[in-house]
Amino acid sequence: MQHDEYLHEYLISHPTFAKPTIKAYRSDVRHMERAGVSWSIASLQHYFDQMRLNYQPSTILRRFHALRSLGNVLVRAGRLQKNPLHDVSPITHQRFPDETYHDLQEGLSIVRSIEDPMYRLFFEVICQTGLRFTEARLLSVTDIDFETHTLFVRYGKGRRLRTIPIGMMLSHRLLHFLGERKEGILFQSVTGRHLHEQTARLVLRDAGLRLSGAPLRPHALRIAYATYLHHEGGCTIVEIQRLLGHAHPTTTVGYIRSRTNRIREILNTLSA
Repeated sequence: MQHDEYLHEYLISHPTFAKPTIKAYRSDVRHMERAGVSWSIASLQHYFDQMRLNYQPSTILRRFHALRSLGNVLVRAGRLQKNPLHDVSPITHQRFPDETYHDLQEGLSIVRSIEDPMYRLFFEVICQTGLRFTEARLLSVTDIDFETHTLFVRYGKGRRLRTIPIGMMLSHRLLHFLGERKEGILFQSVTGRHLHEQTARLVLRDAGLRLSGAPLRPHALRIAYATYLHHEGGCTIVEIQRLLGHAHPTTTVGYIRSRTNRIREILNTLSA
């Protein structure tokens, strides 16, 4: 029996794990399987190096801690002599100055350069609504009210429901994109399923590299949306909090980036 098969059986039969934990751990193991990762230091390090290109640090660390726990299970079962995750570095800690982030206009330009019309519109929705990647991916056609130009988020974090206004032009583009479709998944693959997560992330990353020389991630669009609403739209933190679906305003504050470049331009003008 392979390590992965053993872990699947272990998780199903183990009485101490909660159902959500079991579901998350099994998903992590399946992700490893699909990526062809073995339980060696070199293979696991390469796996997390690749994850850094497409995922947020919080997601990477959650998966790392999950797999490290499962590695301990394999050690206790005598299937591994040592947990290889103890010698793997999941993320490289770096601090980036505020001016390196993509503002909303730049993000939109990058998104609109994407050739595939579905992925282009998918990320434009994220740009103009601040939705989480998963929230946008799980949207249904019926979640959009084309009369009021609003979007209903059913699968928010913490099961929080919310309604978000969308611009008229975006609403028209969505209507044109749907054609005769009246129901089902909004952004669906050719097989009728939700669009492929990894492919979508790679499409956006590559578009960012092509136009700006830096990878662009979905979460950066959400941050740019919040920053734009605060600095350019004059929205309060509480208003932005509700649009983003945050439980606490302190989380929203952490999304707002300073306008370092704009401040520097003003100071340079004053000192001229």
